[in-house]
Amino acid sequence: MTLSTKREKENLQNFKEIIRDLITLLRTSLQSETVSMHWVNNHRKMLILENYTTSRKNVVFQDRMNYDDHFLGNYTHIKSVTRLEIGNHVAAEELTHYMSAPSVRYIYLIPFVFNSETVAVTSVEAFEKSSITEIDQESISAYQKIMTRLLQTYLELSDITEKQAEWIEYDEITGELALSRNTLELAINLLDELQGLVVGGGVLLIARGMNDWHTVIYSDKASNPPPVGLPVQEGSIADQALKNGESFFCTHFNANPKRISGHEPICNGATLAVPILHQQRRQMLVLVYTENPLIFSEAVKHKIANLGRIAGLKFESLMPDLDVQEDIFSTALTTYSEDLFSKSLAVIQKHLNEQPVALSTWVGMITIGNISSLRTKYRLEDLTQLQRQVLQKLAPQEFGYSGIISRYSDYIYQFILQSTDEAAFSQWAEGLAREFREPVSFTSDDKEIIQLNIGYKLLHQGGDGDMAMQKTKSAMNEAVKTGTFIVES
Repeated sequence: MTLSTKREKENLQNFKEIIRDLITLLRTSLQSETVSMHWVNNHRKMLILENYTTSRKNVVFQDRMNYDDHFLGNYTHIKSVTRLEIGNHVAAEELTHYMSAPSVRYIYLIPFVFNSETVAVTSVEAFEKSSITEIDQESISAYQKIMTRLLQTYLELSDITEKQAEWIEYDEITGELALSRNTLELAINLLDELQGLVVGGGVLLIARGMNDWHTVIYSDKASNPPPVGLPVQEGSIADQALKNGESFFCTHFNANPKRISGHEPICNGATLAVPILHQQRRQMLVLVYTENPLIFSEAVKHKIANLGRIAGLKFESLMPDLDVQEDIFSTALTTYSEDLFSKSLAVIQKHLNEQPVALSTWVGMITIGNISSLRTKYRLEDLTQLQRQVLQKLAPQEFGYSGIISRYSDYIYQFILQSTDEAAFSQWAEGLAREFREPVSFTSDDKEIIQLNIGYKLLHQGGDGDMAMQKTKSAMNEAVKTGTFIVES
């Protein structure tokens, strides 16, 4: 049992013991035979016994009673002390807590009103007390005041305990981030922990690669995430945070402002963008969004921003020699790293397997089919520049689509293309065919015709990301052998 759970249990036990003592004191003060207190649950239409005290031996109360099965069900909204007379207002047989004929003539109902709502009713049963004296009224008034103060104190203590538990859990989260062993594990841990703060929303990671900022991965439980490879558009929330280098919070009205781009799914609610800094340079951006803006209390926004700062410091300790011009998840060719690509594909496949997804996803491999002849003609530096030019032309964003490209091995690249348009891949492929009909210029004097071979697969439910890549590799190899532009797995 945690410290916070133990405190919560102790607070509840103390609260119940004080109520029991108050009921006993009320019965003695009013010289009553039986006093009971029931909580009113209007949602479930039930009376829940808190406690009772009696001088009679033939009284047994049930813990829970439906309104229709108990006479108090007709008095759950009273706001003042109400006097009932047996045989006039209540039939004797309605007093079901008596095992034999009840020795009761009068019942006084004392409401417990909290925030303008009757939350409990105390029943005072008596044989001779036909009216309430001035002294009795003082006792009842004192009882109601003490009950109100008691409930307020209990709620405040519960709130304090809840907040203590909340910050204890938060300390555990920061500890988990500090234990991350590499940059990708740290990024994934950050997404997962932030997702826990916005249940029902989502968390995205935006990183630089392919000469721009793109969405590269989202949390396992993100709701309605945008496609991977969506570029950051000027004026978006992500753009504001990246330009300022500080957290940026915004609520959406009529789907504006956009989180990332005008091509993303309709955004509602609110979004918090938090840049992740490494040596004062923006290296990543996390976007935390939810359709319920009330989730973003000041405490939650503080937690999210602080986790971003902690992640930045951890990145610095993991990569102390990273040059200020280098990107954490980008290679020398500007493609995204292979491990990030693999993790992103795994998350996409997991979403596809577990929930309805509006996006179609194509994965594949691309190689420069005539690289052997080019290697005999050019230096390594020239071939590196050639690859950069080819990769720039391959980018799905050049054709209006979202996707990321990763280096697989020398002159072989992996890609993910996502779109709500089922014809996106075929249109991208047609664009590539047109683009590479002309020679590619990669030095001041050199131009070469580039032959591409592509193997690809459309992801389906129940699949596996690693298996999909194996199939696309086989398809690419088939394209190389046959000299075919594109082969589908």
